[in-house]
Amino acid sequence: MQSQPLRVLQIGAGSMGTRRLRDLSDCAPVKLALYDSRADRRERALAAHPHLATFADLDEALAWQPAVLSISTPPDQHDKYIDLALERGLHHFCEANIWTMSPKLVEEASARPGLVSAPSCSLYFLPAVQELLRIVRDELGGLHGYQMALNTYMPDWHPGEGAEYYARRRNTAAGREMVPFELLWLNQVFGTARQVQGIVTRVGTLPGVVEDMWTLQMELAGGGTGQIMVLMASPGALRQGWCFGERGQVFFDLFAGVIHRDYRNGVHDRREFGQIKDVLEETYRRETTTFIDVIRGNANWPQSYRATALATATLAAAETSAASGQRCPVNVDVQPRIHQD
Repeated sequence: MQSQPLRVLQIGAGSMGTRRLRDLSDCAPVKLALYDSRADRRERALAAHPHLATFADLDEALAWQPAVLSISTPPDQHDKYIDLALERGLHHFCEANIWTMSPKLVEEASARPGLVSAPSCSLYFLPAVQELLRIVRDELGGLHGYQMALNTYMPDWHPGEGAEYYARRRNTAAGREMVPFELLWLNQVFGTARQVQGIVTRVGTLPGVVEDMWTLQMELAGGGTGQIMVLMASPGALRQGWCFGERGQVFFDLFAGVIHRDYRNGVHDRREFGQIKDVLEETYRRETTTFIDVIRGNANWPQSYRATALATATLAAAETSAASGQRCPVNVDVQPRIHQD
């Protein structure tokens, strides 16, 4: 006998929400609805999914009686929908955060039998990241350190949306968002930071007053060091780095999907796992379908809210360090500040 469709309410139909709708539609049996206050987004979603229920009013959307919330709003709106899911006992998935509400609260509330709370960890599902995780775990030996750089040009992000696009505001700036987004997978592969020396500044000439570079020098809790630089003001795109251990070194390029190994035992090779432009949609689809599989009891979610909070707390420590000029410890209970300017 076929199971009853799982009723999933997608909250937000911007770029990520549109992607989640598309991927959720592959998770049959699922019954989908959308809540978005913007009529143009509801109309666009309905054109792509003719049987989709759409709502401009949240109370009406909740009266549809979803069992699941998929939260794809700007980062500064996440917490109210996480609260809503926990209050109503709904499974939920949430896109990557800049701030993390109390992980203890989320995990205690979601410890009820069968309730799934799933913070995003998109790049964990990327084939090259999966291989890098295996290499560091099984081959590299004791980790000495890693370096990673992300360069992505802010004007190329949603150029048609103008100043209303959340990533052009200081609190939810693109570079600020990308620091914990990268740390989610870096922490899984290399381990979390104990303390951070940070530089947060403006190095480019883009309009506005938003910082455009975050640089973190980290002492890792498990030994070794980590370095990450996120730059948003230089034309071009790059997402690559090195890691070093007892047995050798590894170069990785996530955009190209390439990993080079160079070990003392004679292993010297270059392997390809698909350019990110060719595998990214499948990566997001795997994340979404895994979430639904977790609800159905067929999988385990690879990310906890505590792990998410450690990533966002590392951003907080870097920003505090940048302001003080001192190294700053990473405290899971200390989250990035809300700027008033």
